[in-house]
Amino acid sequence: MPSLTTNYTDESFPRYYKSFVNFVKIQCKRHADRVYVRYYSQGTFKTLTYAEIDRMSTNLACEWAALKNNTQVVSFLGVNGVDFLLTVLALMKLRLTVLMISPRNSEPAIVNLLEKTKSKLFFASTKFDSLAQESTAQCDGVKLVMLDPFDIEDRKKQPLHPQSEEILNMNFTTEDINEPVLIIHSSGTTNFPKPIYLSNKYIINSSIFFEYYKTQKPNLDLLNKDDVALPCAPLFHMFGFSSLTTVTLQGASLVFLEKLPPSQAEIDFALRQNKVTVMSAAPIILEQMIPFLKERNDFSAVRRLKYIIFGGASMKHESGEWFHKHQINIRNGYGSTEGGMLMMPDMDPSGKNWYALRPVVRDEEGKFFCVLEDIGDGLKHLYIRAGNPNFALGVSNRPDGGYNTSDIFRDDPDFPGHYNYVGRLDDTLIMENGEKTNPVPMENTIRLCPIVKQVAVVGQGRQCTAALIELNMEEVVSYGPQEMTAIVQEAVDEANKECPSHSTILPEMIKILPFNKSLPSTDKGTVKRKLVESSYQDVIEDLYKAFLDGPRTKAYTTLSPAEIEPFLIKSLAEVLHLPESSIDPSLSVFELGLNSLTAIQLRNMVASRLGGDIPQNFLFQYPTISSMREALVGGLKKKGDSLGYGQTELLAQSYIERARSEFPVAKDSGEEREKVILLTGATGSLGSFILRDLLKDRRVKKVYCLVRGTDLRQRLVQSFVSRHLDPTLLSTDRLEVLPMRLAEPYLGLTKEVYDQLKKEVTIIQHCAWLLDFNMSIGHYDKACIAPFYNLIRFAYREVNPMQLHFISSVSASAGLGPQVEEKALPMDARAAIPMGYAQSKFVCESLLTYLAQEKHMPCSIERVGQVCGDSVNGVWNTSEQFPLVLVAGGSLLHKMPRLESDVDWIPVDYAATAIVNIMLHPQQEESVYHIVNPATESWSDLLEAMRSCGMQFDTVDPVEWVEALSKDDTNPAYTLMAHFESTFKTGMSMPRWQTTKTVQVAPVLQKAPIIDSKLFSKYLDHWKSIGFYDPSK
Repeated sequence: MPSLTTNYTDESFPRYYKSFVNFVKIQCKRHADRVYVRYYSQGTFKTLTYAEIDRMSTNLACEWAALKNNTQVVSFLGVNGVDFLLTVLALMKLRLTVLMISPRNSEPAIVNLLEKTKSKLFFASTKFDSLAQESTAQCDGVKLVMLDPFDIEDRKKQPLHPQSEEILNMNFTTEDINEPVLIIHSSGTTNFPKPIYLSNKYIINSSIFFEYYKTQKPNLDLLNKDDVALPCAPLFHMFGFSSLTTVTLQGASLVFLEKLPPSQAEIDFALRQNKVTVMSAAPIILEQMIPFLKERNDFSAVRRLKYIIFGGASMKHESGEWFHKHQINIRNGYGSTEGGMLMMPDMDPSGKNWYALRPVVRDEEGKFFCVLEDIGDGLKHLYIRAGNPNFALGVSNRPDGGYNTSDIFRDDPDFPGHYNYVGRLDDTLIMENGEKTNPVPMENTIRLCPIVKQVAVVGQGRQCTAALIELNMEEVVSYGPQEMTAIVQEAVDEANKECPSHSTILPEMIKILPFNKSLPSTDKGTVKRKLVESSYQDVIEDLYKAFLDGPRTKAYTTLSPAEIEPFLIKSLAEVLHLPESSIDPSLSVFELGLNSLTAIQLRNMVASRLGGDIPQNFLFQYPTISSMREALVGGLKKKGDSLGYGQTELLAQSYIERARSEFPVAKDSGEEREKVILLTGATGSLGSFILRDLLKDRRVKKVYCLVRGTDLRQRLVQSFVSRHLDPTLLSTDRLEVLPMRLAEPYLGLTKEVYDQLKKEVTIIQHCAWLLDFNMSIGHYDKACIAPFYNLIRFAYREVNPMQLHFISSVSASAGLGPQVEEKALPMDARAAIPMGYAQSKFVCESLLTYLAQEKHMPCSIERVGQVCGDSVNGVWNTSEQFPLVLVAGGSLLHKMPRLESDVDWIPVDYAATAIVNIMLHPQQEESVYHIVNPATESWSDLLEAMRSCGMQFDTVDPVEWVEALSKDDTNPAYTLMAHFESTFKTGMSMPRWQTTKTVQVAPVLQKAPIIDSKLFSKYLDHWKSIGFYDPSK
């Protein structure tokens, strides 16, 4: 046997053995009389030697040789244990590639695997008779072989088949090392399982990982011939199969448990009966071991273990520390079926680092094959470089031949060069507000609860998270329903302590499943989240609907005016987990810690007690306890001062005062400057088209895009692709993408980059802004206005400050009268519509007007009206107000509101081109522009265009339309009910925005089309292609 070097790419080891079958044969001869496997049988454990396993599997191969015909791939569905091992070895000795199928698979999944791998021979244990028969029946030309449990004692006595050397071709060459020998499929967490082909080299290399690790740590005793290994993972999973290969290399022995997953009592019995020295298990099994050991208070069996390797998922740090505190040596391990074993912590039992991983496998130059790419927010994505000797066949998914794992890590603060596993990219939930939730640690914590068998945290695209709970039937029998609910709530509370506030699971969002329901899980014990979301779609929808809509009953308890305020304080204290004495009725509840999620919770509590028509945006309209009390006592009649105009004007004045003291009067040297642009909001609809036009204009030297989130450039690509824009425009050195964190020092950039941009950038276009009709001006101040002020600081230079362009909204000037001129706003917040979004734009316009007039900063304001989909492809965001109205009314309700207003909507491509024209035009003295369509049409003209495209509907009073929508909570427009209540019921008469000056600078505006039947049909075609519009309804 060749000796190992620190270079894993040295192929001398697999070349020596040539094939895995030959590897097993040589090792069985070398360790002939040593115990190979220990298997459970009739209440005890029996043993088989290496020689016996080799002989029995050879005999089976000879028996089945006639079945082979021209088959290349054989599938096997069996019960984990000695029968499974013998079957796989026998089929390999027939030189067949073996697809090992997990019994967790559904019938369609098995059919899909058989078809993908072109498997024409299917072996299955009789335990899975029905599943195998039904799967085979759906495949053409597949022969099914059912296997009864082997009589091990009888087969043990049988001599070697006399013609085995003639029947079996065991003459392997070095060319065989790259041939596929095994197929292990993925867990199928998002769709059907994917077959992953493993070569002889891969399997042989899996046996030497510990030996390779020892070349770097020679004094460690990781595994030797006297060890007994207990894998708590099945052989059809690489975590289990690698235990077999590692043991085989050493001549050690492997224990097969009675069943998988095992009970803690079965694990304990196996440990003691076999004097196990090493163990491997998924974290969920080890988490369940803790209460078992606490109850038994006997640690002797687990303390005898040299180590326990866990992998496949993350473990709670507290649990790992508990094991080490009790002298139980657990160690993390990381690998994948696609890339083999790759990372380990310090395996020295005296070392404190049991969890943080570092790469192990190196190339001939000593460089690690594992590369951890920074993706923002302190997270790193692992990819594996091309040339990794442990790659499965054909798994590369990068142009450079490497493999993106989609696994996410974070630097460990205590052990430099080591990393902590965070989860999967596809585990991350992107909430409705753009915040991210990692559900894995939350699930790990909740699963620690003894009565919880499995849990799935969901919330992709939602306002909040929710948890589906599968109970452990063995543990819940002694509890009543209320006790079970209370115990689960305690576990969820523990998870909430460790997660950010936007990820909090509220009591209303916990669903305990009926006893006859289960959550789909992988063989690692992790939940199949995508499958859960599809399988329990109705349950999840009902859960969110009940929470977001609030109580429907009109019955309520009457409270006197004196009792309302104490009730509100008590309710708020309960929601925020604060003492009642700490709540000041005059302070905004959002300043006290309420967010949009807990606002729904509090609103529901108020509605449950007081009944009546408590609107969805009640807390945003009345953000203090005092204002709520007044509104409730006064029957929710709007008071003039509740509209917050005074608050808006004070906020605007406060920013102006800051600017007055902070910025000296700027000077313009008059010199010509290159057009280097900083753009925000480029992943939005308008921002994407602005970026396109900037990149197509050769006058622009460079564009810096500030983008939120991770994988920044890919977000731009996806935005372009989704809008049918040319993504090759983004492949230019004239574009640089940087993370957008305007609220942080140096805009979230390094000081060096910040200083470089401050010297280089000449034009800023701030297009990014939160669009939420429910949020208050106070919320907008923190989320948008304060970060924008940081951008103004960046733009300011005492000589030649940057040109600062701001995308405002016509809503900031809608209160000025029937005609709105292209000029600055008066310092009167009544100019803006009384909602946080419009008021926030008013504040920024007021500040920019001051900076332009008093500080001589070149500031431009582009007031954008209603932007509709582009004129070429008709791509229009379906979450926006008017697409919802048009489809909700014209297709689903078959009713459209009768509105007395003109339509000056402008296609986004024309709006973007006009804005770019303004940006690249010489600065004017008063730079206020209106990005609306100079050509208007009446609302009734728009309705006629809809009808000419096939929509059938009646035209009704706006109040009737809102009432009809309120009765259909399945309608997509229902999500904006609160907004429609406050706008449509009070009418929608809007002024006309003048464009005389704007069209002189941006004449393209005059070419913008109105929404006629030709353009509207493009919108319908797009909406139909993405499933938003169904013309048959």
